[in-house]
Amino acid sequence: MSLKMRILALIGLFLLLMTVAGGAVMVANARDAVRAEMASALELGRALGLAVTERGTLAGGPGMLNGLGLRHLRFVEGDDVAGPGVESGRAPDWFTALIAVEPQELRLGTLRVVAEPGDEIAEVWEDMSDLAAAVLAVGVLLLAAAFLAVGRALAPLARLEAGVKRLRHGDYRFAFDSGGVPELRRLGTGIAALADGLAAADRENRRVGQRIVAAQDSERREIARDIHDELGAALFAIKVDAGRLLRLAEGRADGEEAAERARKILGTAAEVHQLSRRILVRLRPALLDQLPLSEALVELVGDWMRRKPDVAWTLSFDPPGAVADLDGCEEVLRVTLYRLVQESLVNALRHAVPSAVAVSLRINADSVEVAVTDDGPGLPAGDDPNRAGFGISGMTERVQALGGYLSIGPAEGGGTRVSARLPRPSHCSATVRLERMA
Repeated sequence: MSLKMRILALIGLFLLLMTVAGGAVMVANARDAVRAEMASALELGRALGLAVTERGTLAGGPGMLNGLGLRHLRFVEGDDVAGPGVESGRAPDWFTALIAVEPQELRLGTLRVVAEPGDEIAEVWEDMSDLAAAVLAVGVLLLAAAFLAVGRALAPLARLEAGVKRLRHGDYRFAFDSGGVPELRRLGTGIAALADGLAAADRENRRVGQRIVAAQDSERREIARDIHDELGAALFAIKVDAGRLLRLAEGRADGEEAAERARKILGTAAEVHQLSRRILVRLRPALLDQLPLSEALVELVGDWMRRKPDVAWTLSFDPPGAVADLDGCEEVLRVTLYRLVQESLVNALRHAVPSAVAVSLRINADSVEVAVTDDGPGLPAGDDPNRAGFGISGMTERVQALGGYLSIGPAEGGGTRVSARLPRPSHCSATVRLERMA
């Protein structure tokens, strides 16, 4: 039961208890009043009876006294049975039994004076019936007014709940109208202060996360430079020496073994060289140092298109033909977007064996959305995409560090869809020329 209905039920219970208590008091008072009225009527009947008996036999008998129209009194001669009063029977039997006042009588010689409570009980029943109807009407009006008043008083709680729900979804702009209730005002002030603290902590976490990701990228850049400068030079020297050895061995009759070893050295050097290039690409996407993000993505998808010509590739940007330039944003955002597409394409081709892959990039006023969709068999039943390898974990950490979220799930029509939404800094404002691939 809601708080509103509990309050109304409590008010209704109070009204019922007050009505029952008031009715019990009225019944007790009515019982005393009826008895007092009967006693008063008997005294009047005694006085009339004594006046009649002092003069002797009354002409017309008790009928003359009954003709006076005295309330509650009946005059009976001798042992005759007194008939019911004119007003008797108007009150229900249960109410008459509740009042519990029996007819009373006294004898003045052969004259019997009978005081009947039926008329008085009927009047009490009418009064209590009218009062019960009035109490019922007032109670209904009171409950209706309480319904409106309680609803209005509890309206700030609904707004408070909506504000807390926004906080739970990461919107820390908390504003609360307490409706003039001091307790709710204090509660709203405390939650607003908590929201400010959470917003500050979230901003600090984002700054720290960006610093961490930027530091990782810087470290990878240094590692890539070292590999390129040191390992690349060493591999080049191996290739030069092996080539020289091969040429020397080819001019000699006994140089067949030396020539074979030289060829193996060249082959190994070529493999190590290719490995170093793959490591360099994984550590630092060199395309971002040479091209805008949009062109780097075009080159990335184009490279896979050349490798997998049997797959239908699609790369789209929204708005079409005029997308805000992300190259004015921090490098960590551009690298993260590139890495998301790169890792998602690798996973799609490695695990899904798709016939079509679509990459989309949407630029909003305050966010950037990227999605990679394939038409492969999709995620296995019961498989948790969160329990993934280092690639997915790395993407999730990058996205969360920038204050965004990553979603991996089934695509419409089958397959798998990897999507991410990242906040876009307000200072990214330029435009860039984009090409659409289909």
